[in-house]
Amino acid sequence: MIQPSPERAGRPTDEDLTRRILRATGEMLGAHGYQQLSVEQVARSVGCGKTAIYRRYADKGALVAAALRSRVDIGEMPDRGDVRGDLLEHALQNQRNQELSTEQSNGLRAMFEPDVFPSLWESFFQHRRLQGIDILDRAIARGELPENVDHDIVLDTIAGLTLYRQSVKRIHIDERHYVDIIDALVSHPPRRLPDADEQVSDVP
Repeated sequence: MIQPSPERAGRPTDEDLTRRILRATGEMLGAHGYQQLSVEQVARSVGCGKTAIYRRYADKGALVAAALRSRVDIGEMPDRGDVRGDLLEHALQNQRNQELSTEQSNGLRAMFEPDVFPSLWESFFQHRRLQGIDILDRAIARGELPENVDHDIVLDTIAGLTLYRQSVKRIHIDERHYVDIIDALVSHPPRRLPDADEQVSDVP
């Protein structure tokens, strides 16, 4: 019988350790917050050395970013054939990602830590943002929106509703409210101001 190579035999254990590290980080982050969390505590909880964590993540910020990233999904590019349907699916995916329980509220705050956010922007927020921009650009090409529609205002209005109402106030947003907001934005789209530039490439 052919025996697996040492490299192949060790890989599942390595992946399992990574999952346990991220799970422990998320639990400690939720319980104690970013400032109180330490790599040493995570290593002790998982039963590994700090070196095992630093081989995977350069510092605490990168570790927390990876733990938060493991809990969210970029989602498939919506393609319902019209801008209202596409924006609704985009909003619902955002809602699913932001459905944070009480014990995860520290995770929401940690997203915006200076040591955490850049990694999350590169691995997650930027991709979500580009999906939203593509949705609006397709709508412009189909004639559903004017060429001078302000991408930022449209996307920020929908995302801001979810962030503030659901994640901060902890009030679940009914899909019908998303439909109403999106319909208002599409029916009377905000336009770019002549003396202002959109920041679609570098602002979440």
